Amino acid sequence: MNKLATVLLTTPIVIAAPYAAAAQAQLHPAQIQLQQNIESVLKIARNDNLSDQQKIRQIEHYADNYLDYQRIAALAVGLPWRQFSPKQKTDFIAAFKEMMIAMYSRSALLGASTTKVKLLPKLVDNGRNRIDVFTEVQTKNGNRYEVSYQLYKTGSAYKLYNIRVDGVSMVTVYRNQFNDLIKQKGIDGTISTVRAKGLKKADAIKD
Repeated sequence: MNKLATVLLTTPIVIAAPYAAAAQAQLHPAQIQLQQNIESVLKIARNDNLSDQQKIRQIEHYADNYLDYQRIAALAVGLPWRQFSPKQKTDFIAAFKEMMIAMYSRSALLGASTTKVKLLPKLVDNGRNRIDVFTEVQTKNGNRYEVSYQLYKTGSAYKLYNIRVDGVSMVTVYRNQFNDLIKQKGIDGTISTVRAKGLKKADAIKD
């Protein structure tokens, strides 16, 4: 199974060893939040009293607090985003979110018990309220990948706007598809294609 954007949904689902209180005190607030996200959603993913659909919806509801779908969608489209009307932007964001959940949530749940993640001490402050937090993801076959989560602070929380897996950017992979679609089908045709879940997965990690 290949996955890049899967990390978007599995970030809080993968198994991670909890940090001791002393170690947590030395972490950046963005790292602490990511660790808390991992533990919170892992609890949902491992709840045997919930159906897969119930788990997906609870995870989605939780993730809504920490994922900036509007910024992810705008970055994934790129320059053509300026040509979208307000209604087209709203429709595209909703369709893009539903497409990603449909594409990756099932494999995310399946990977919850086999994928491992380790929070790395590496941290990059990009300025302009942007920060990268890094983890190492290990798949069930033992392959290891460095995953960076690009975040910005709003209020007391850090929101995710992109993911890079071994340097491969999720929004860049999707941008290539969207640029082709917009040229071929226009904006409304692109929204319809996304609504119909007609895009390919953004693949970068192999189990």
